[in-house]
Amino acid sequence: FTFNVVPARDPIPMIDDKAMLYQNINCTAPANNFIGCHHSARTLCEIQYTCGSVGHPVLCECVLDYDYPEPLPEATNETTSSTSQQQKTFLEKCVDICIEETEATGPKDNCQRWKEKAEAAIDKKK
Repeated sequence: FTFNVVPARDPIPMIDDKAMLYQNINCTAPANNFIGCHHSARTLCEIQYTCGSVGHPVLCECVLDYDYPEPLPEATNETTSSTSQQQKTFLEKCVDICIEETEATGPKDNCQRWKEKAEAAIDKKK
């Protein structure tokens, strides 16, 4: 039993057998990015964006690398949250996660890029 997810403009399914069961999905990669629609992370982002994440965390890559919109913030319980302590934004949490992973596994090129993108987005909201 085989089921394939087929992103639009993905060159591999154009030359390979898709199997009998498959689902076509959109691809947000720029038209000049030949292999951009074949990335599994982008495919997962498209599925989460189209179908919803239903309580599962959205990948930071979806927002910071593939330009999907930020997920809506979760509702907080006003009685337990401190008013003096501001909640971190989705982008700030992504940068924190990237830095934590870097400390555990070594440098990652995307951390600095994500940090700059998050700071620019925060400045834009001010």
